[in-house]
Amino acid sequence: MKRICTLHDAWVSWCSGEKFPIAFFGDSTTDGNTTTGYERNQFGKDSLNPNAYCKILEDRLREATENRELRIYNAGFSGTTAKWGRENFQQVFLDNPHYKDVKMIGISYGINDRLLYTDVKSYKNSFKEDVKQIAEMCLANGIQPFLLTTQAVVEPGVTTVIKTQYPLRTSVLIKTIANRVKEELAEEMGLELLDLNRYTEEFLKYASFGLNEIIPDRLHFGNIGHRFEAEVLFSLINPQTIFIEDACLIDYSNQSVGKSVPDDWLTLTKADQDGFKVFTNREKEDADDLILFSVYVFNKARRRLSIKAVKCGFGSETYVKINGERKPLTDVKTDLGMLELGLHKLEAFSGQSKHVDFKGFILE
Repeated sequence: MKRICTLHDAWVSWCSGEKFPIAFFGDSTTDGNTTTGYERNQFGKDSLNPNAYCKILEDRLREATENRELRIYNAGFSGTTAKWGRENFQQVFLDNPHYKDVKMIGISYGINDRLLYTDVKSYKNSFKEDVKQIAEMCLANGIQPFLLTTQAVVEPGVTTVIKTQYPLRTSVLIKTIANRVKEELAEEMGLELLDLNRYTEEFLKYASFGLNEIIPDRLHFGNIGHRFEAEVLFSLINPQTIFIEDACLIDYSNQSVGKSVPDDWLTLTKADQDGFKVFTNREKEDADDLILFSVYVFNKARRRLSIKAVKCGFGSETYVKINGERKPLTDVKTDLGMLELGLHKLEAFSGQSKHVDFKGFILE
């Protein structure tokens, strides 16, 4: 099946200053139920729940692309299923003056769908047909669909009082039925698939936050969980993100450096005691505060990583920012603390100085 466009096309369009709106279509876990400032979505509304992953993702993408026009639409509706999404596609998108220009739709769903059935075969077959029809409706209207696996939940067994009524209400059936269906449809229909379930499962297990902070009711992510979901989606969409799984150096030789000094300001050398083979250490004409280095990294190491910043000497005013927080470099090698699982923006600046001095970051 020929694609109309891809998520990479979205990224390039955003970098070119275009709006290129994409939407996420799902249930309460998209809508942002339980997050701070939550208001239930309604037909015809431009849902802007401030702590739902859609709005956080929009803000992060706007920052990264320096484009205030780009839009991420929240088409999450609490309590709904893919069957509902299929039946209400027209009202959600085509009849909504805010969303009718959408170019791509990420189809979620699958969590509430298990409540409609009492056997796994019906769950699979019906859910697959519903999602397939939503994707086909997208294509028929010139909209490119893509798929998302659901966020992870903490429901290993059915809640006691609803065991008879909802026998399929477990985590494993979301993973092995709904999310497997999306894998099949991605292959059959040639659709992009973002595996949110895998990343959020690891976040539940390995992040330093308590589960009562991430997913207080075992089903809906709160602010922390939605922020992480936005970071995952940002990292999967932004091709400049560096995924970190173990100890490493982040320096000027990385191929995903977003902002840098000119390459003729760099010195190439043999590895120093920390392994760096490239650095900048020179004078510039003015004493303006200049950005020296900027990169996005995603920690997927299943543990927090320590981070250090390294410069060449003591005669500079170099400082760094981690996720916007300014941190002075008090030594040639400065310990900057720990990076949580997820996305981090690392930057280095010259300070109010003519001296330019920076090597990179050590993560371990």
